[in-house]
Amino acid sequence: MNLAPVKMQQTSSRPLWKRILTGFAYVVVCGLALVFGTAMGYVGQSPTMSAFAKQMARQTPPQEIFNNSESVTLLILGCDEDLYYGGKQVLKEAARSDMMLLVRLDFTANRITAISIPRDLWVDMPGYRGHKINAFHAIGGPALAQQAVTFMTDVPVDRVIVLNYTAFQEMVDLVGGITVFVPKHLKYTDRAGGLFIDIKPGRQHLSGYDAMGFVRFRKGDSDFARQDRQKEFLLAFKQAVFEQPSRVRNVVEKSREVMGNALSPDELAALALFARKVGGESIKMDQLPVTEGSGTNLIMDRRAARNKLRELYFFGSPEPASTTVGQR
Repeated sequence: MNLAPVKMQQTSSRPLWKRILTGFAYVVVCGLALVFGTAMGYVGQSPTMSAFAKQMARQTPPQEIFNNSESVTLLILGCDEDLYYGGKQVLKEAARSDMMLLVRLDFTANRITAISIPRDLWVDMPGYRGHKINAFHAIGGPALAQQAVTFMTDVPVDRVIVLNYTAFQEMVDLVGGITVFVPKHLKYTDRAGGLFIDIKPGRQHLSGYDAMGFVRFRKGDSDFARQDRQKEFLLAFKQAVFEQPSRVRNVVEKSREVMGNALSPDELAALALFARKVGGESIKMDQLPVTEGSGTNLIMDRRAARNKLRELYFFGSPEPASTTVGQR
């Protein structure tokens, strides 16, 4: 068994929200921000936009929206959908959480920290035989995924956000699709995940489904190539929103659905306003330290994980006596 630490990519040079969220989550949050900026003339038509405008005008502190809490910790899951019965039925309850991110927004210290959890992390939690951590959502939904993450990290989770790929497609379709330049033929099939990407190169007008494939495509791609496509999508989506002003209200509300309706209009507005004022030096993101296990399994490096979580969540203060991290 090779226990050499797995090398992690440096993220310090990434823009603000790329250092908080990755991949599809980043696109969702930035897309929502663009909708906010475009939709200010339609404040009265949307509960979310109304909440944003009221809190901005009153300078409402986020603590007030979150029951006077000093911070909020979100578990963000990006889930594939498994197909059963020969592909005739899609069961969201059987979805693997192939993107897992713990995000903590500290309202008192004006800091945002995040830690990415590898999907192949092996978890041996009481009451369940060993599984990769991405299987727990498939077994018991968001509540069990949250339980597994807290078991491994000892970090309490306030809210679980499951990104809704179907709602993302519907949001793009609401504005009639988007027009982008596709740099190369994007072709990938994942029958288990219900993902069939086949987008020809050149200037293309994409439906919501193909737009999802455009931003999710990963096979043989570098991070830079995916980032370029994500930027291309964001600009195209903004343009499409401008061209469909009558649909702005529906787009804004659909964006909440993309976030799994886990946040109320007031909560979503509070987090957006808080994130706007946090400086780059107060944002940290890293990945849970792991070592290679058998096969494709990864094993959490308990000592390194304890130190990393202390750094991210307690900013170097003495480790709480009750904190224990790792396999029980």
